[in-house]
Amino acid sequence: MKLLNKFFLDSNKKQAISWSFFDFANSGYALLIGTFVFPIFYKEVIAGKENGDFYWGLIISLSILIGGLLTPIIGAMADHDSRKKAKLIFFTLLCIFGTSMLYFSGPNTLIFTSIVFVFTHICFEISTTLYDSFLSQVSTPKTVGRISGLGWGFGYIGGIVAMIALTPLFEDGYAGNLMNNYKLTFPLTALFFLIFALPAFFYLKENKSLLTKIKFFILAKTGLQKVIGTIKTLKNYKNIAWFLLAFFLLNDALITLFTFMPIYARTTFEMSFTEIMSLLLIVQIAGFPAATIFGYISDKKGSKKILLTTIIIWGIIIIMLAAANSKEIFYAIALLTALVIGSSQAIARSWLNKMVPEEKRFEFFGFNGFASKMAATTGPLLFGTISVLTGNQRFAILALLPFFIASFLIFSKIKEEKILP
Repeated sequence: MKLLNKFFLDSNKKQAISWSFFDFANSGYALLIGTFVFPIFYKEVIAGKENGDFYWGLIISLSILIGGLLTPIIGAMADHDSRKKAKLIFFTLLCIFGTSMLYFSGPNTLIFTSIVFVFTHICFEISTTLYDSFLSQVSTPKTVGRISGLGWGFGYIGGIVAMIALTPLFEDGYAGNLMNNYKLTFPLTALFFLIFALPAFFYLKENKSLLTKIKFFILAKTGLQKVIGTIKTLKNYKNIAWFLLAFFLLNDALITLFTFMPIYARTTFEMSFTEIMSLLLIVQIAGFPAATIFGYISDKKGSKKILLTTIIIWGIIIIMLAAANSKEIFYAIALLTALVIGSSQAIARSWLNKMVPEEKRFEFFGFNGFASKMAATTGPLLFGTISVLTGNQRFAILALLPFFIASFLIFSKIKEEKILP
């Protein structure tokens, strides 16, 4: 108990843990639908191996582009009517519904499956941004880094639990009569998301005195006007503007890696489903303590130093991935990836939380979502295009290195406010 009190300090433990459970819940979707089981299925069964990289990159980019355009407006709406929790629940339930509908995907359903996935992933991206915006409510300036890291850590545990629980459905692939079993992964992932999102639905609080009832179209118009106003006055928030640009570049490369890594392992290294699952388990298991520890250190040493360190490690990972010539080296790279895969984003989230003005908190988190999502419209499409044109995924991986270099240079120029002990 003393250790818990020391970790949370004056933060609300119940809300912080409930908030972290949402990361636990949505990681089943992120891992099985966004990263592993569905992407391989989409490439090899729905789109076809020859052009699968291109089509997967296209629908990822399209869904993130639309989500990126919507999140700042929805964030501004949440600032205006103070109903962010209702919006979080609404978009989460839409994502859960869309995920379950992927069960009806299969051969000769390219258009249907693509539309369902794009809709589902848009809702996932919006719900995640709304979830991020609660960070300041469940933490304090002294604990924001560790609680952000705790959320990412919970996410890794959730990914492990979801993967292990559903392994019997997909470990033998999707050939022959196993097709329907394999596809059961999708609705059961949706159920997993729903069950473990319930603590956040019940225990996250809103200030009821600020709640207002406003007609949707008026609220949407107000949200759009506030976004336009913020864009016009962005010059008054130079640190935040530079941060969004740097995060734009960083997140572009990271999302591309996350969404293509299992496909890269299967195509370039000819790994089996079992081998890829082992690879991802290494990342998930090691990623939990790494994200939490890095978040704790960032509270002590500052977000900037730790984030820059993780970006250097990412650059090394890219070079190693392009040069690797054996499965054993690939497993070693996975272990290195586990150290920074959640740490970079958790630290960036906590750094932004310290920078944004309270009255524009949800709107700026919407812009952060906008920056990351707009960026991610180029990376996956770039990877898929280079892979198809050259027939070599190694060239596609190397194309991500400049994104990390540019983000490092910009982040290094941003001033970091000091938190008094």
